[in-house]
Order: sequence, then structure tokens, then C-alpha cells
Amino acid sequence: MAPVAMRDAGLGNAVKALGLGWEDEGDVDFSDLAADDGHHYTIALYREWLNAGSSSNFSTWLQERTSSPPKKRKREAIKAESSGDETEPSPRVNVVNAERMGSGLRLVFEKVKAVLHSSSPSPFALTVGGDHSIASASISAVLERYPNAGIIWVDAHADANTPYTSPSGHYHGMPAAHLLGWFDKPGQMGDGVMQTSLRGFEWFRSGCLAENKLAYVGLRDVDPEEGRMLRQSGVRVYTMRDVDKHGIARVIEMAIEAVGPSLDCPLHLSLDIDSVDPHFAPGTGTAARGGLSYREIHYICEECALTNRLVSMDLVEVNPGIDPPPAASAPGLPLGLHGDNPELKSSSPTVRLGIECVLSALGKQIC
Repeated sequence: MAPVAMRDAGLGNAVKALGLGWEDEGDVDFSDLAADDGHHYTIALYREWLNAGSSSNFSTWLQERTSSPPKKRKREAIKAESSGDETEPSPRVNVVNAERMGSGLRLVFEKVKAVLHSSSPSPFALTVGGDHSIASASISAVLERYPNAGIIWVDAHADANTPYTSPSGHYHGMPAAHLLGWFDKPGQMGDGVMQTSLRGFEWFRSGCLAENKLAYVGLRDVDPEEGRMLRQSGVRVYTMRDVDKHGIARVIEMAIEAVGPSLDCPLHLSLDIDSVDPHFAPGTGTAARGGLSYREIHYICEECALTNRLVSMDLVEVNPGIDPPPAASAPGLPLGLHGDNPELKSSSPTVRLGIECVLSALGKQIC
């Protein structure tokens, strides 16, 4: 629901107010791949909740309103998926719904690729999730257009498990490893056997991202095998301890220098909202204590913008369904705080923060 929530809150008008062009390419159509068709109904209810002045988050409000709670519907959807004709992945491969994931991500890849190859003199592709799975598609498209692009990955988690190390088998914990070619790297799997192409990912070029072109910022929740692989790699890793030690200004400076040392090197920002401390971004599914502050996440986005080399951005894991309701405010004042963006309508706090981060990455400055 994040793309709809951000549109409804006024992202487009806020971008235009910066003097930039804005073309909304719409949602990627996953209808042929979806487990159910209730999305549009849920969106209508979300908009009703947003205007209802409820003191509960959307998921709780919806559970109270409907006879079939969200958790039950989710279990039913999972049960329906598992009873289908799709061949289950073997324990060694361990990627849940690989064919469905790959087919959907191919659509994201094609959409981002089309935007970056458009006739616009300086196209900027903003991709909004969903979870961080989309980064394997968006970054693949960026690297086709800009082979020397550097990636700044801001996240609480590394998302660098392989099918052989993942505790859950869910692809959203694997996109970085897939981009880096670690699915096929001997020694990363424990037995040295090469991984054949995953069904649904025939379009994907594993290993398209060189290790020295990826820098993490803000890691604080890393699985043991991920940590081992990262330590043995050429990936630059700046954890929250590095932020504590050096300050956010020095950390983002080092990250940009590492992946984009030359002035002709484009940059892509892949920003997971759970990189921010849950105090500021509560509406995300895998919140972890001790994250970036409100100003630190803005500083990262502002510094990327000031390079004049940022060509694309992911914003992922904003979950309006579990975000607290909008703060009570006077009519016409989105949050009632001095200095709030007049272009933005009432929205829940994590949705609003996501929009503000996008605006900072597009060049919005304090003065």
C-alpha cells in the first residue's frame, strides 16, 4: 500500500514544487501473479481509515471492522499458494515462490529500464516497494544504463543471504547477494556446488554488481553467515557503530568515495525505511532498535543529492498497514508542526518520512 499512500499524501505535488518534472508510471501490474485480488478493496478501506480519525493502526482497525482478520486472510493466502501446481523448491535451493518472485521482478526491471532509457534529458527513476526484493530488479536496470554506477544501500539488514544460508528462504533477504553473484560463488554455499538459474529469474544477470561498487550504511541486524561473507568480500560496510564512531557526515562521505570515486560515476540510493530507528519510522515490518535518527537519514539523502550524480532511488518497506494513525491536528495542518511541507496532506508518520526522504534525495534543502 505504500505507493498509494505516498501518492495520496501528495508526493507528486511536492516533487513539482521543487521545480522538477513528475511522471507517475503507475503500479507494476502483478495481477497475473497475485495470490488474491483483494488489493483494491483493501486500498479503499485504507483511505476510509485515514479519514476516520481512528486511534488504532490500520491493521487493528481492519480486524475490528471485518469478520476475517488480516492474519487469517494471510494464512489462507499462504495455504492457497502451497496447494497450487507450482513445484516447491528443494531444500538445497531454498527460495520460496522463486518463479513467482522472478516473474514479478522482471516487470519491475523492465519498467525501470524504460524510464532510464526515456527521452528525458536527465531521467530519475524512483521505485517504491514493497520489500527490498525490488532492488535486484531496479539495480539491474540501473547497471544496464550506467555500468559504472555505485550503490548506496541504507538498511538495518544486509539482505545478503544466499539460498544456502537463508534461515527463511524468502528472497527479500537475498537481493544483494544475488546482484553480487554470491548465489553462484563457490564456498558461499558450503559445498562448492554451482547454483543453476532460478526458475523465473532467467532474465537476471547474476553478478552484475561488483563488490567494490556496493556500500552499506546503517547495518545493525546481520545474520552470522551474512557477516562472514561480507567480511570476506570487497563490499564496504558501515554499521551503526561506525555512525556512532565517525558521525553520519564522515560515514556517507566514505561510502560515496568508495563506490563512486570519480565525478562521472552515477549513484543509486537503495533506502530501506527500517534503517531508521522505530521511534521515527514505526510503520515497517522488521523494525530493529538503535537505528538512524530523523536528521541522519535526511543527511544521507541530502548528501546523495548534492553529488548531482544520483540517478535513481528505491524506497522500500514502508508499511502503512502497521503505521500509527496520523497525529491529531487542526484542519488543513497535516501534522500541525511549524515548517511542515504545505504540499503534503495528512498521512501516517512513516509514510510521511518516506516522502520527506525522497524530497531530500531530489534536492530539497533547508534554505
